[in-house]
Amino acid sequence: MQEPMKKNIFLALPLILTSCATPTPPPVAFHKTDSTMLVIRSLDVHTCQILQPTTTTEEETAKFLEQAKSLKQRQTAVVILEKYTDSSIGNQFRDRGTDWFVALRGLGYEHIYFLQGRNVTDPEGLLTICHYD
Repeated sequence: MQEPMKKNIFLALPLILTSCATPTPPPVAFHKTDSTMLVIRSLDVHTCQILQPTTTTEEETAKFLEQAKSLKQRQTAVVILEKYTDSSIGNQFRDRGTDWFVALRGLGYEHIYFLQGRNVTDPEGLLTICHYD
């Protein structure tokens, strides 16, 4: 008599597991919202490059942040994190994004977007890791 009970449990198990699973939201592509935004390409923890308003050569992030104080203020900053492999916000973001966030907020940027880099210079269509308004 217990054999049919086992069969029913095994048939119900996939239904129970899938009904409890929380779907992950699909990745969101970035679309330009401000033609005057500052776009920075973060190549790694120590190196970056300005892509917009005027493209610069690669330089040390600390040096850029010091120079950024003299840049014309804008409302929106976009940081493209190259070689970012986490599927969500994790240790990589904490290691690379936190300093950018603090520095850019300190400079007065209201909107900050972090995008997953694909070795391109145009942020249009890149996947958004997170954004702050």
